[in-house]
Amino acid sequence: MTLSEAERRVVRELAADGASNREIAARLFVSLSTVKFHMVGAMEKVGVRTRTALALWWIRRGQYDDG
Repeated sequence: MTLSEAERRVVRELAADGASNREIAARLFVSLSTVKFHMVGAMEKVGVRTRTALALWWIRRGQYDDG
């Protein structure tokens, strides 16, 4: 499954320390709605329904430290 660069950035922040959407938005200098958009897109692409499942998907694939 290929995530866009924006989706990868958002998921990386989520997986790093369980950051909230608001925290991710502040860290990446984007709007809250942008984070939500990319989070939902990533969840749909990998076939999960929760943020926790998405973070676990990311970590299990060894992408935790991905650039």
